[in-house]
Amino acid sequence: MAIKLQLRGIQQITITPVMHYFLELLVSGRVELIDRIQGEVDSNPMLEIESGESGTDATPAEESDDENAFSQRLERADSSFLTPYEDQGFFRKTSDESDKSRALEALTPSKVTLADYLLSQAQAVLGDESELEIVRQIVYNLDNNGYLKLEIESIASLIGATPERIDEIRRQVMAFDPPGCGAKTLPECLLAQLEESSGDGKLRQLISHHLEDVSKSRFDVIAKGLGISLEEVFDLISRVRRLNPHPAEAFAGEETEYAEVDLMLIKEGNEYRVVFIDEGIPRLQLSHYYQQMLEKTKDRKTVSFLKGRCRDAQFFIESIELRKKTIVRIAEYIVQVQKDFLDFGEKWKKPLTMKEVARAVNLNESTISRSVSNKFIATEKGLVSLKSFFGYGLKGDFGFTHSVETIKDKIREIIAAEPAANPIADDEIARQLADLGIRIARRTVRNYREEMKIPSSFVRKKTQHLKKETTNEHQL
Repeated sequence: MAIKLQLRGIQQITITPVMHYFLELLVSGRVELIDRIQGEVDSNPMLEIESGESGTDATPAEESDDENAFSQRLERADSSFLTPYEDQGFFRKTSDESDKSRALEALTPSKVTLADYLLSQAQAVLGDESELEIVRQIVYNLDNNGYLKLEIESIASLIGATPERIDEIRRQVMAFDPPGCGAKTLPECLLAQLEESSGDGKLRQLISHHLEDVSKSRFDVIAKGLGISLEEVFDLISRVRRLNPHPAEAFAGEETEYAEVDLMLIKEGNEYRVVFIDEGIPRLQLSHYYQQMLEKTKDRKTVSFLKGRCRDAQFFIESIELRKKTIVRIAEYIVQVQKDFLDFGEKWKKPLTMKEVARAVNLNESTISRSVSNKFIATEKGLVSLKSFFGYGLKGDFGFTHSVETIKDKIREIIAAEPAANPIADDEIARQLADLGIRIARRTVRNYREEMKIPSSFVRKKTQHLKKETTNEHQL
């Protein structure tokens, strides 16, 4: 029997203990972080809270040692204390630098977010990376109820896919658990929760066309519209009420109940400085008492126990610092991009996605999502969520990217300039926007118009006609 020597390359993701703690702490809000620190102190004798001041009023982001401090800390998180854990089988040295970024995606914190949960299902059924990218753009932009308020055209403009393809993937997401997530409207959400069966025809018609009648108890209108008896109407309504209009409510615990400030924005001249607020967060150190015991004791079990606890304490302290550096680094870049928004207001907010930030700071998109979750920054205009700095836009014909607010302003201007006696329809507004280099569908114009509480051209014309009749009566 011949013996052959073969070489095989195997890619494995490196997750070190520091990174493990870091990922668990990153998604935590300020209150949760403080509770976690106290819990570690209570369970690990090698950890103790520093005496005296628990923290400074604020630590400027610029006080880091140098430009490479963050990357050096990440490097330590990927390599320090690795040897004692290699025998456990879930850490393996590798020279693949991309593992650092992939590791942040691979290890999900104990608190699973809705986006993580939906993405894991997509990864099980979708094999194409372009499809997974569409799923990411959908799940990372769901609101607290599980609805996608972002326009499909905005996603298409960002990633270069067709609106039809994005909508096709979105409908697949709506079939995941919990069903209905990714819907654009309430009827669409409820319909996604129905099983495909021939007996649901009337129920689907009721959801599609008569939800407003249900809310106003117009049961006779429903019965006439569906061609059924009142008894059948009540039966359908009872079935509708068993559906969930808020499919993301099981994940509502992701949000903090109280907004506690994590960062402060200080304006110095024409520039902004990001400050991390340490006040109230306990500062940790290794216990001097147990360090001395470790040096003096000769009992092997005691030495083994204290060494393990000391190592865990070092991991935890390092992960807290890495969490701080990560949040500050991301916030600094966001503030840099959105300076005009901070100076001049909402209309000046630039389109900014988590994918763009991830690329700029060399981290994973899911890490950006966790870093800005439940994090707030104090500005001159009040307390602002880091998530509020993100927004989508549309690529124009002349090399510009237009934010949603800019497009809405253009729609307001077009409607304000329309002939009072002959208001223009949404398709005409879309045509005029196209002349300005902003190409959006008529349905997108309608959605933006409705968000601004501007009635349709038919209602505007009818209102204008009534005003004219009223004016004529007063003149008579």
